[in-house]
Amino acid sequence: MKKNLLYLLALVCALTFFAACSSDDDNSDNKNNENPPEEEAVITAPDVIGTYWGNLDISMIPDGSDQEIVIGDGIEKFITLSQVSNTEVKIELKDFELFINQQILKFGDIVIDKCEVKKGEGVSTFTGQQDLTFEGDAASLGTCPVTVTGTVEDGNADMTINVKVPALQQTVKVTYSGVKQVAEPSGT
Repeated sequence: MKKNLLYLLALVCALTFFAACSSDDDNSDNKNNENPPEEEAVITAPDVIGTYWGNLDISMIPDGSDQEIVIGDGIEKFITLSQVSNTEVKIELKDFELFINQQILKFGDIVIDKCEVKKGEGVSTFTGQQDLTFEGDAASLGTCPVTVTGTVEDGNADMTINVKVPALQQTVKVTYSGVKQVAEPSGT
C-alpha cells in the first residue's frame, strides 16, 4: 500500500510539473501572437535626395505608334529630388519649355509630389505618377497624366518622364541623365 501511495504521489508531482510548464509555454505564445515584434522602418529617401545637373532628351510618340520623333536633344537642366518621407521623394524640373513649330512653348515647373524610393544593392529606384495641369502657354493642353521611373547609382541619376497629352494625342517622353551636385562648404 505504501508503494502504491508513493507511486500516486510521484504521478501527481509529475503531472503538476508538466502542467505548470505547459501553461508557461502557452502564455509566452499568447504574448508573441498578441504583440508581434515590430519591423524596423526602411529609410531609403536620403540615398537619392539632391540636385542633379544633366541633359534632357525629348521625343514625342503619337498615340498608337511606337515611333519616337525627337524634338529636343541634350538640353541642360537641373532636376531636384527632395525628401517627402522616409521612403518618398518629390521631383522638380523647373522652367520646362519646348521649341515646337518655330515657337517656344513654356510648360512651367513639372513637379511630381510623391515618388516611392526602393533601395537595392548599390542602386536606388524610384517611381511615381500624378496628373499635371499646366499653366501659361501650355494651359490649352489640359490635365496630363505623368509617370516617372528612375534610378540613382553612385551619384548618377537616370530617369524617364512620360507625359500623356490627350489634347495632342501624343506622349511626350523625356529621358534625363544627370550627376548629383555637391554643395560647397560654407565659411571657406
